[in-house]
Amino acid sequence: MVSQEEYTELYKKRLEMIEDDQQYTVLASMNKPMADGAKIVTQYIVYTDFKKDGQKVKTSSIFVYTPFANIDKYGHSKADFQAQLLFELNEWNDAMHITVLETLGSESRLAFFDYQNYGLAQLALRSLLNLANKLSVKTIEGNISSFDKEKFAKIVHIFEKFNFTVTVKDAEHGIGRIDKTL
Repeated sequence: MVSQEEYTELYKKRLEMIEDDQQYTVLASMNKPMADGAKIVTQYIVYTDFKKDGQKVKTSSIFVYTPFANIDKYGHSKADFQAQLLFELNEWNDAMHITVLETLGSESRLAFFDYQNYGLAQLALRSLLNLANKLSVKTIEGNISSFDKEKFAKIVHIFEKFNFTVTVKDAEHGIGRIDKTL
C-alpha cells in the first residue's frame, strides 16, 4: 500500500517539474491528503500547454495529474497525467471547440479508464470554462463519441452538470453534440 507521504512527495516533484517547464501553466492545484474511501481526488495539478501568443486559432490541452493510484513499485509516476481535454481556441469567432472521443486505452479524452469517478474530468472541464471566461470566449461547442452506452451516459452527465446543452445524435453508437453559451 502506498503511504500518504509517498503521494505527497510525488505530488511535489511533479508540481516542480510543471512549474519549471516554460511550456506549461498551472491552472489549479490542491495537495490535501485523500481520505480513505474518498471518491474525489484531493491531490491534483491541473495545467495547460496553452499560451497567449498572438495566434488566432490554436489547439491546446488541459491536463490533470494526480499521484493517487499512479505510483509504480519504484515510487515513480506511471503516467504524466490522468486526464486530458483537447480544445481549439478560435479568437476570430470568440469560440472554443472540444472533441471527446473514446480511444483505445482510455475511456475518453476526458478521463482515462483507471481514473474514472474521481472528479478528474470535472477538474479539466472547470478549468476549461475558467480559461474560456478569461479569454472572453462566447461559445463552446463540440462533439462527443463513445463505443459504450454506459460510458456515453457518463460523458453526457458531466457536460450537463456544467450546463452544456447535449444533443444525442445516436444513443446506440454513443454520438452527440455539446454546446454552451458563456
